[in-house]
Amino acid sequence: MTIVVTHQLENTRLADRIVVMRHGRIVEQGRYDDLVNAGGLFAELVALAKDR
Repeated sequence: MTIVVTHQLENTRLADRIVVMRHGRIVEQGRYDDLVNAGGLFAELVALAKDR
């Protein structure tokens, strides 16, 4: 098992499982494409990163 903490969300594409936390609680988990398509916090963060 490897745990990666990153602000570079593009680096998470290869992960088998992504866990998104907010205020110390898990709010989402899944694969990159599933989380982006779900439209939650992860999708918002990916969209913000693309705007840079």
